Amino acid sequence: MKQNSKQMQWLTIAEFENRKIYNLYHREKQTVEIPEETIQNLHVLTRTVFDKPKEKQRYILRLTADDYYKLYVNGRFCGQGPAPAYAFHYFFNEIDITPYLQEGPNVIGIHLYYQGLINRVWNSGDGRFGMAAELESDRVVEELKWRYQKSCAYSGKIIGYHTQFLENFDSRLWARDWLQTDYDDSEWKPMVPAKWADYRLFPQPTKMLDVYFQKPKYVETREYGLFVDMGQEITGGLCVTAKGIKGGVIRIQCGEELDDNGNVRYEMRCNCVYDETFIMNGEEVRFIPYDYKAFRYANLIFDEETTIIKVEAQIRHYPLNEALCALYSSDSILNHIFSICKNGVKYGTQEGYLDCPSREKGQYMGDAVITARSHIWMTGSTEMLRKYIQQSAMSVFVSPALLAVTPCGLMQEVADFSLLWSQLLLLDYEFTGDLRFLSEYYPTAKNIIAYFEQFQREDGLLSEVDTWNLVDWPDNLRDDYDFGMDIKKGAQGKHNVINALYVGAMKTLSEIEAILSIPVTYDWETAREAYYCSFFREEIGLFVDLEDAEHAAVHSNIYPLYFGLVKPEDQDAVAGYLVDKGMCCGVFVSYFLLKGLEKAGYYKDIYRIMMNKTEHGWINMIKEGATTCWEVWGKEQKMNTSLCHPWASAPIPILIESLAGFHPDPSKKEGYRWEPHIPDEILCFRLRIPFRNKVFEIVKNEETIVCNKL
Repeated sequence: MKQNSKQMQWLTIAEFENRKIYNLYHREKQTVEIPEETIQNLHVLTRTVFDKPKEKQRYILRLTADDYYKLYVNGRFCGQGPAPAYAFHYFFNEIDITPYLQEGPNVIGIHLYYQGLINRVWNSGDGRFGMAAELESDRVVEELKWRYQKSCAYSGKIIGYHTQFLENFDSRLWARDWLQTDYDDSEWKPMVPAKWADYRLFPQPTKMLDVYFQKPKYVETREYGLFVDMGQEITGGLCVTAKGIKGGVIRIQCGEELDDNGNVRYEMRCNCVYDETFIMNGEEVRFIPYDYKAFRYANLIFDEETTIIKVEAQIRHYPLNEALCALYSSDSILNHIFSICKNGVKYGTQEGYLDCPSREKGQYMGDAVITARSHIWMTGSTEMLRKYIQQSAMSVFVSPALLAVTPCGLMQEVADFSLLWSQLLLLDYEFTGDLRFLSEYYPTAKNIIAYFEQFQREDGLLSEVDTWNLVDWPDNLRDDYDFGMDIKKGAQGKHNVINALYVGAMKTLSEIEAILSIPVTYDWETAREAYYCSFFREEIGLFVDLEDAEHAAVHSNIYPLYFGLVKPEDQDAVAGYLVDKGMCCGVFVSYFLLKGLEKAGYYKDIYRIMMNKTEHGWINMIKEGATTCWEVWGKEQKMNTSLCHPWASAPIPILIESLAGFHPDPSKKEGYRWEPHIPDEILCFRLRIPFRNKVFEIVKNEETIVCNKL
């Protein structure tokens, strides 16, 4: 993914012209004093007018901003971005604005935003704010002069994990006609060059977001105003067009669910309180939120002097052709599970693989292992995965084992996630067969293991690892795993899961080295023997949690089965134990459980466990009203549950690979192998999937199973 950087002049506003830039980056446990940003929640409008001649020309706008921009040409929305990135490898978008232009004067308007918070969303709060733009027509760069005005129309407190400001919008303070060519901007100030600009700009390797409007599924007039139901959970904002007396207020409350009385639960489980105000200016006015939420329901509370003219949602997500990946089967519950998982990935994949689109809004490495696999099956593309691999690998400048959430200003390190990073690299190779990309990032996978070597004891296993050992999340879904965790101190002692991941990472690295035909670095089989010696108990045929204890949690047996560390003579005992225990884990680890059973050949049990009707399963989510997959199996299983969490999308790859039997395999001529294991209970089955620029359909009826290339 090596690219040449592009130079564009970076423009900012007067307050940022000579600002000090703060270095946000440090090891998680390192104490660093970073001054609190004095400028926060800053909205800036900037515009330029230019004349387009009669001759037919193509106009390409190259545009970026820090933190973010929304672009309008002659009043029409044209796109937004860029995807979050580090300043030393920052992205710009290339937009063909020709269809939006007219002969004569044209206005380009950009709504810029600087959040000023240090969180999982952007690299904000570092003093960098501004934009860079270049308009080219017939290889001639137009000379544009930009003028700006700070907007005071937005206000609101911080919500989530310090990740979003509420958007109380006062339309009396909004420059209403600023997107018109004849708008008088003579009192606006000229944007100025940023003297601190140190960006290296690169074309964004992923597509820009799909942004569109959708009507509610249901609207009901109530005593307080309007109740709105979008029909399912979405990511975006509620847009309201209204007219009322000057100073009149509409209160907008959004939520993912209803309370026991049928009211919108806007004080959400996930620590977000979506309760905002929209103030009228005496005329008809439309409010489109700048930031985004995860919600399904809304209340509009207003008085009799206010008229609601239109209500709709502005939805946003990474571009997706729904028809590329579709399931139709005689098992309606299986269809429903597949649907909520697709929706979770759809709305949880924005300009990156989000942990969730509400509370965190960040791109976590462990989540990406599952979300990326699901997303590739849904889109047929690895472009988002490759961007993530590149950006997470870049975080080595902060942590030798990479940061758990990137690219952002929050410093967090999770040992489990670091040791799973090579799974992402191997995932790309599985789907593309690209040796060049595999070779380029192989050193990163190798260096992660080299970092953890410092925590080895004489037997080669890890102890006292200095970063958080997750095991599973939340801790009440760890099946009583017998090892206490301290997020700040890391692991105090030697336990099973971190060592299973460590030996598994060695084995994965050896597989990559074999693919690249280079010498093997680590003797993973010797490491496995040490792991067996410490954690396997022959008398019960299972792996235990600690070397000096006897408790065996499912987590101590899932990872050795997943990585192929279990000896053939012990495989049935381990797999049988996991089958008997069922889904005694969180949704994150469920992927590794089901994949481990696939590798052991327990296909019928995979289907049965995935379709279980206990409180630990996707059916329980559906029973409790899910339209997207959740952070945990049930709403009450975690105190701050997110109800849109794509790390719970394991059924997508499990159904496609484990049951329908379609496996990406670069060693095969066509890049895949087909070994179906569709359960007998499913009489009719039709699955459509994209793979390597083709579409395949797997069909089962009462007599045959076929795989067709469409």
